[in-house]
Amino acid sequence: MRMFFLILAAAVVPCVSIAAPITVHNTGVNGSDSLVAAGAQVSFWTLASEPAGASEAIGGNPFRYHNGAYFADTATAAWVAPTASGNAGVGGNYTYALTFDLTGLDPTTASISGIFGTDNNGSISLNGNAAVATTSFGGFGSTTAFSFTSGFVAGLNTIDVTTNNGGDPTAFFVQFNSAAASTSGVPEPSTMLMVGLGLIAFASIRRAVVRG
Repeated sequence: MRMFFLILAAAVVPCVSIAAPITVHNTGVNGSDSLVAAGAQVSFWTLASEPAGASEAIGGNPFRYHNGAYFADTATAAWVAPTASGNAGVGGNYTYALTFDLTGLDPTTASISGIFGTDNNGSISLNGNAAVATTSFGGFGSTTAFSFTSGFVAGLNTIDVTTNNGGDPTAFFVQFNSAAASTSGVPEPSTMLMVGLGLIAFASIRRAVVRG
């Protein structure tokens, strides 16, 4: 009887779930996640919307730019603007988007946090939901923390940063400090093998008990 319970336990081994990083990208970096030079175009973040009359290309990438009034760039992230000079030319809201993939990960366990800043007032949001953090008109001298703990979906997700150009220059900054989710809980091959062997052994013992 003891052997029966041991085999039964092996047959119901739970699915394996492991914490895994989510691939996201700071502002100011190239395709290898290294900071670009001042004035150079960056990767990953793309212009999603802009005010009427703006000339920046939708889908285009911003440029690294820094103004002395902004909080300092870090070793892994930098301020970026619609143009290398920082001047967009047209006032209003500019929204930039970062797309990332949760394929193979459980969106209900995802969590992303970091810091951001905008010139002028702005916000950061996930998948078109309400902003999780906002910045004030003149708040670009210090960082603002943000955290996403819900609102994720399977597959592709989008983080949007909106900044209001209340007068040139205009720019924004995002640095991710953590980004992770659990795997989807699909059994590993070794786990499935153990389950299969346990079920076979259980069936054999059951037959032997019946015959006896």
